[in-house]
Amino acid sequence: MWSNPCVFVETTEMEFTPRGDSYAQARQNEPSDPLSLTFSSLTYDVTTVKKETLQILKPGTTNGLSGKFSPGELTAIMGPSGAGKTSLLNILSGRINPTSGDLFIDNKPLKSPSLIRDVSVYVQQDDCMLATQTVRETIEMSALLRLPSSLSREAKLARAQEVIELFGLTKCEATYIGDPSSQIIGVSGGERKRVSIAMMCVAQPRIIFLDEPTSGLDSFIAFSVIKIMKKLCSMGVTVITTIHQPSSDIFELFDDLLLIQSGSLVYHGPCSDSVGHFDTLGFKCPEKHNPADFFFMRVLTCGDDEEKQKINFDQEERTRTLREAWEKVSAQRPGTVTEKVYYTVPPKEVTSSPIDQFKLLLQRSFREATRNPMRVRAQFGQNLMFSLIISSIWFQVSSTQDGIQDRNGVLFFLAANGMMSSIMGVLSTFGNERSTFIRDYENGLYSVGPYFLGKVACDAPFYFIIPSISATIMFFAVGFQIKVANYLNFVLIVILLNYAGMGMGLILASIFSDIAVALLVAPLIIMPLMMFSGFFLNAESTPAYYLWIPWISPMKYAYTALATVEYTGLELKCKDDELITMTVDGNTGQVCPFLNGEDFLQTFNFEEELTVPVCQLSLVAMYIVCLFLAFLALKRLVTKPM
Repeated sequence: MWSNPCVFVETTEMEFTPRGDSYAQARQNEPSDPLSLTFSSLTYDVTTVKKETLQILKPGTTNGLSGKFSPGELTAIMGPSGAGKTSLLNILSGRINPTSGDLFIDNKPLKSPSLIRDVSVYVQQDDCMLATQTVRETIEMSALLRLPSSLSREAKLARAQEVIELFGLTKCEATYIGDPSSQIIGVSGGERKRVSIAMMCVAQPRIIFLDEPTSGLDSFIAFSVIKIMKKLCSMGVTVITTIHQPSSDIFELFDDLLLIQSGSLVYHGPCSDSVGHFDTLGFKCPEKHNPADFFFMRVLTCGDDEEKQKINFDQEERTRTLREAWEKVSAQRPGTVTEKVYYTVPPKEVTSSPIDQFKLLLQRSFREATRNPMRVRAQFGQNLMFSLIISSIWFQVSSTQDGIQDRNGVLFFLAANGMMSSIMGVLSTFGNERSTFIRDYENGLYSVGPYFLGKVACDAPFYFIIPSISATIMFFAVGFQIKVANYLNFVLIVILLNYAGMGMGLILASIFSDIAVALLVAPLIIMPLMMFSGFFLNAESTPAYYLWIPWISPMKYAYTALATVEYTGLELKCKDDELITMTVDGNTGQVCPFLNGEDFLQTFNFEEELTVPVCQLSLVAMYIVCLFLAFLALKRLVTKPM
């Protein structure tokens, strides 16, 4: 639909310094010395649900995992699934803290492992980007948010242009990122991965961590991605990546190899020496055979059927043998001389201000909302369809006694649909955006406040315009009292109800780490609020232990206000068959049950204190409180310990 194929073209000039533009002039005097990363005696334990301690990175005979990554080298961390590759990468990148051990930069210890995040970037395995943003918009957004505020906007955009050229994305810069699971067609998997890496490279990181960058890519695209990483290394960048069974061509690109098996380090050194090391242990790699495949199939795992029958014993024994063999080799090497003075992390430059973040994120949110066909069209179509159905069923209801039930039904469905559609709408749209927000927050692009305010400000017009149109259609089609004040109050109540529902949806979307759980919980929240809205249960019949529920139900205030607006001043009629026989003071006659709307409101115990302004203000208060709680829940979601 929006496809614009992008073919990878390897650039001939792979330089981080742009060609005489404002970015180069602004940054020419700033240091960018290469950095080495050393890790010593690392171990990592987790506690299972059964309160048992599980060792992910295990200590060897004397201590934990130790090694060093040098500047300008491309290092591959390899090992079978579950060996501990990602855990090690997360520790090295400062995303989680080790149980024991230390990290060093340029042989100087870090006070806290998390400080390494100030000089490095982390590229996750999953490419979390907004589908309706183009390649250029995605990279420019990263540059505008990530680069120092001392740089002009022109310099930041110049840097984005440089990175686009660096990663060979010029031909598809106007293509949407796309989403394979939606109708938005965009760039290919390899191009998505290059965009994901390019976003992180706009700030010229000196250390880059990548988690399975070739996962799901074909061999050619995977090779092109690693080739770019190799050329980044030629500029002095330290690149460390986990990878699962690379092809022989990709394996040859790596300078250094770290093999990990069952949480134990079994090799860490030059790739060119790895085959010879295992040859001395009796594992001879056949000629013209991919060393990576050989390590996985013959060294790290048991391959024969007879061996598989004894896999538990053999695997533990083999891991112990390989670990001890490597410890003997590493013990003969000269150790890294580390200093006692802590590494001084360069002062973190001020990037974009909260106001700038808000402006940029608001622009991005509007682009996302207007370009996503399932966002505006589905929301508008749902409300329009509901309005037409309601209008066709309850078209021009009468002012007789039968019309009272009709009016109540319409008013209830208005309140129910307004709350449910707004809650479920937020869950469906925010669920797609939340993974991108979490990724961006973890990478330090922006804070929670500007993002949250930008999203609320973006959604506010849609929750104003669409309900207004829907309410207008139903107001005139159903035949409510045609008065200017009634119409304005009617539309305002519907809008405020949608806002309150949006706030509740944001709470549910923010409080649960899995959006699928929020979708399951939402009906459990909506149903009690609906039952105590005043339509199904008379206020005086509410059990004492449930009296608190109506006061937190947006539907209660909306239904009460809508009924008050409609029934106040409404003259009701009676058909002959609607008259009832009553005896008053010994006189028997036929009377009309309800002569006006006020009689109905009084008979069914609509609280007099809940006037229309009070209900409207209550909905406004609920909206504000829900936004505040949603903000706190979202902040907790991204800041809680891993």
